[in-house]
Amino acid sequence: MQKAVSSDLLKFSIQQPSTADKALTVLGTSIICVSFFFMIFPMVDLAVSQWFARDQVFVLAEQPFLQAVRRIGRDGQIYLIGAMLLLMGLQAFGPKRYEFGQPHKPLFVLLSFAVGPFIVVHVLKFLIGRVRPRDLYEFGGSADFTPVWQFSAACSRSCSFPSGESSAAAAALSLLVFVPARLRGIAALAMVPFILMIAFNRVLFGAHFLSDIMLGWLFTMFAMVLIWRWMEPRSDAICRFITRARR
Repeated sequence: MQKAVSSDLLKFSIQQPSTADKALTVLGTSIICVSFFFMIFPMVDLAVSQWFARDQVFVLAEQPFLQAVRRIGRDGQIYLIGAMLLLMGLQAFGPKRYEFGQPHKPLFVLLSFAVGPFIVVHVLKFLIGRVRPRDLYEFGGSADFTPVWQFSAACSRSCSFPSGESSAAAAALSLLVFVPARLRGIAALAMVPFILMIAFNRVLFGAHFLSDIMLGWLFTMFAMVLIWRWMEPRSDAICRFITRARR
């Protein structure tokens, strides 16, 4: 009887989707829903950008505070990636008598930035070729507006969709792996407003559409959960591999 109950409990636990699986489902559904919304109502993108333009000029692009926010966001990425590389170096080659934490955590942060803001974003920028708002006829440029996911040959480099800086801001949430589980919710609440400010800054500057920002976030978060889903059950093996050269 006890064995039968234990067997049933084991089967039940195996059949239950993990937290990562649930998150992937929510994020994947959100990507589809947001994409369809902006495909069905493409003028929402243009209308939101027009809110921040005066006489075809995005006047907030010259606002010192917003410029400082952008510098902090861009410079912060460099310092963050450098810190993670340094931490991994200490974990891989530092003396055994010193404890530098679990190596798979900084690796997760680095992979989050590599896969989301770099690989996914730049591949889509190249494939879609969407022109930035400030380059449209409506804002004094020479290009036509194209809805999200519509292929365009108007842009060949530094294109609009999706936003790299907003994707990098979302990737910064990977730092939550360093926070104890019981405090992650509080830490996320503290991080999200500032990260949202960095991301939405690009709309205020006329550098991106609202859909570029939202989908950039969702793509990166989907990639982060996918990476963590793969890494978490292999964390011990990854840590042993990275620290094998310790003296």
